Amino acid sequence: MIEKECAIEVQRHALQAITELTKLLNQTQGRCSAERYEELREGVGRSIGAIQMGILEIVIAEYPELDDLQ
Repeated sequence: MIEKECAIEVQRHALQAITELTKLLNQTQGRCSAERYEELREGVGRSIGAIQMGILEIVIAEYPELDDLQ
């Protein structure tokens, strides 16, 4: 069990990490080869997926009301 205040903080940091990864991808677009950009895009996608499944889903399982995609 995660305390709700802690879950909210974990969710906030996880969403912030996703935002930063998205910024990273946007900043590299057009500034590296297409091949390298694709590698970065895939890495960012895997990272975001891991954050979603490994962090956010845990928070939402305990506190469904924190799911802002409902």
